[in-house]
Amino acid sequence: MSAVRSLRFLFTALVYVTAIALGAGVFVVDQPRLLVVVPLVTGGVLLGHAAKSGNLDALGRAIMWLWAPVLAISVVGAVTEAFVLHGAVAPLVEIPVRVLGTFTLVAVLVAAYVRGVRGESGDEPLF
Repeated sequence: MSAVRSLRFLFTALVYVTAIALGAGVFVVDQPRLLVVVPLVTGGVLLGHAAKSGNLDALGRAIMWLWAPVLAISVVGAVTEAFVLHGAVAPLVEIPVRVLGTFTLVAVLVAAYVRGVRGESGDEPLF
């Protein structure tokens, strides 16, 4: 039974790290390879804390909150491209906006995780 539990944890960790890296790294394109370190390190730290303290459910909810703005950005971008710009699209965003966007998405992830952990401990109600 321990092997099944270990495999389940390993699969969960892989899914969570992938979701965090893809979600928080949505603004990381082309050159700023250093910027990809921010979501990866943050995801690793949060996953380590969640595994150690038994808060994987809170991390899962935080990842869902991370993907809400990613979905909103995608929909707004697609609608803007289709109806406003009519296909004449310049590069998505400049470097400062990429940095700000990446740090904002990481902040959403961390804030949602902290809120979820505090809510599970009985300090506050959940979302």
